[in-house]
Amino acid sequence: MQEYGYFQKALADFTYEAASGGAIRHLADMGYTVKQIAAQLDFPAPYERIQKGVWERLIETGVILTAEPGSGGRQGVDKYPQQTGGTGRKAKYVQEYDQYGKASFRRVEEVQEEEAAVCWKEFAWEAGRNRMEEFSQRLWRKKQENGESRSYMSCEFGLISLRNPKEYEVMLHVLQERQREYLIGLPWERRRVYHRLDSRMMEILLHLCEEGMYRGECFFMESRDKIII
Repeated sequence: MQEYGYFQKALADFTYEAASGGAIRHLADMGYTVKQIAAQLDFPAPYERIQKGVWERLIETGVILTAEPGSGGRQGVDKYPQQTGGTGRKAKYVQEYDQYGKASFRRVEEVQEEEAAVCWKEFAWEAGRNRMEEFSQRLWRKKQENGESRSYMSCEFGLISLRNPKEYEVMLHVLQERQREYLIGLPWERRRVYHRLDSRMMEILLHLCEEGMYRGECFFMESRDKIII
């Protein structure tokens, strides 16, 4: 019975993939927001499905990590078994054909390599309004030194929206419209995750810090610097 459920899910995933999956991943890679992707699709998909597809793509490409950078865990792989088929590993379905051309699906678990744990050099920073220029320059230097793909910030937007919706609304209000659109479109998990410190997230971080509305950490993996805000 459980295998039948897996097959039904695989069939639904295959139909979605054929219609919109590739386009969603491509547009997500280009930095489109969920709202922008929904407007671009030739074959409309449910908004929630687009959100899920974008979120999975961001994890798959390492833009979002579900384990702390440098923790030694499988980066980007959800460690909660109930969300990954009961094994704690990411799973996918592969379409195969027998000698008569009959199609079938096979469930395959993906095993990803673990990174060595990092011993961080921690630095606490009080990023008030009167020190924003200094703080901004420090972050940009660290990002340039480490590279965008090795620079991350912690995000608790899902937790904040659940525990304190009013605070979350205020956070969104201080951001620019395009920044709000990006955050609102993502289905943030109800726990801490880590987003690559790309240009958009750097702007969001600096806006929130200027208003005293960000508490978290920035990780720079090559220099092993952790800035606690």
